[in-house]
Amino acid sequence: MRAVPFPARSLSFRLAAVLLLVAAALLGAPPRQTAARPAGYTFDVLAALGDPVPGGGDFVFDFEPYAINARGDVAFGADLSTGGEGIFLLRKGQLMEVARFGQPAPGGGVFGPFFIPGVPLNDPGDMAFTFVLEPFVIPIGSHAGVYRFSHVTGAVTPVFVPGVTPAPGGGVFHGATTHASINNRGDIAFAGLVSGADIAPGPPGIDGDLRFLGAGCFTADRRGQIANVVRPGDPAPGGGVFDFAENPWINDAGDVAFGAHVAGEEVIDFGVPQAALIFAAESIYLKKAATGEILSIAHQGQPAPGGGIYRFAFGPVVNNRGQVAFVGDLTPSPGFGEDLGVFLFSGGVTVPVARPGDPMPGGGNLLRASFFASTYHLNNAGEVSFSGRLQDGSDGLYVGSHGSPKLVARTGTVIPGVGTIVALLPPDLVGTFPYTYIGGASNERGQIVFTAAVDDGSGTLQGLLLTATPAP
Repeated sequence: MRAVPFPARSLSFRLAAVLLLVAAALLGAPPRQTAARPAGYTFDVLAALGDPVPGGGDFVFDFEPYAINARGDVAFGADLSTGGEGIFLLRKGQLMEVARFGQPAPGGGVFGPFFIPGVPLNDPGDMAFTFVLEPFVIPIGSHAGVYRFSHVTGAVTPVFVPGVTPAPGGGVFHGATTHASINNRGDIAFAGLVSGADIAPGPPGIDGDLRFLGAGCFTADRRGQIANVVRPGDPAPGGGVFDFAENPWINDAGDVAFGAHVAGEEVIDFGVPQAALIFAAESIYLKKAATGEILSIAHQGQPAPGGGIYRFAFGPVVNNRGQVAFVGDLTPSPGFGEDLGVFLFSGGVTVPVARPGDPMPGGGNLLRASFFASTYHLNNAGEVSFSGRLQDGSDGLYVGSHGSPKLVARTGTVIPGVGTIVALLPPDLVGTFPYTYIGGASNERGQIVFTAAVDDGSGTLQGLLLTATPAP
């Protein structure tokens, strides 16, 4: 799977990239930069492309780091030289395979060629993930299951079985979309595709599909009890009803932040047919566990702090203080994906963390944050870690909250004994892709996990999975 045409590369990357291809073509490739001052972090290499994989084969094309817990354990996905993708846990320095293409899936079936982006990990060491099953069918996710990994037993168990498990509010779970989340109590939030949940003709949803699939957000506790967070037809704050929801994130109190679309508002689907992916660009909401109240955090068409209008906002992360980090697209209509900023909702007020044009530590000005939901994170200290592309074509990884962001690493950062960071991308995408890649999750110690293409002087860029730890 090395040096092959784009459509054959990382399959979960392609799930995200199907929404990015148009923007990538419009925005073009970045120039390469070569110099930056080192930041106040130490770096550790966790894995490299070409390393052997438990269960056979090697890591190829990319690492997709999604989570680092308080102990420093890391959950990530990767492409495999044997075909398809796998999900892995690096725990106490030991690499463990959790799931991979071709394995029997708990609850029935066989894991398909890719997982749905988003592999959360809690502090005890439990994981949640969404994996498509064989045979792969469209719309994407319509034959996928959500699974729980237990750090106690080492076993993977199903949260629901596609086509079998009933959904609260009616219908049956047929699959799942982006993404799953897990808190320290072991509660899982996930985005499910449910029969009978397409509430009206037209997008989002597939006209003529007799399953009438719609996307909503749900929770499953440790006992396996599934509850509704929001599903098509539920009332939205300010009037109207939701017709689509995804990207749930659950904190330890059970509050769930999610992205959703309100029926009757503009459906921004990036030109992707609903038959391929049931989708509508989101606004941001927070459902409080104590009261059931749903708060509107950022809504398409509304003014954004610092200027401009939210074309849409996506991928909320909520911490235990009830703060919510997300990315807002400020691109003027009818465009999308050009002007992306990072925002933080805290104490009832939304403030910008970094907006296009802002000067960034280490030099340069932000061109845009990334278009991947898993390129930023929010820990319980209120620190927002994120990556972005700069106006000079370089990449940067930063952390900030109410003050100015500080530099973690960027193009030109030298890692002693390893090499120089060229881009926050897999090597095969350097010079071809206009956004930074999956990575940027943080923990309560301020550690950040990310992936980078690194020049080690050999003449071939190395693809590395790395952690950054704040210097004492």
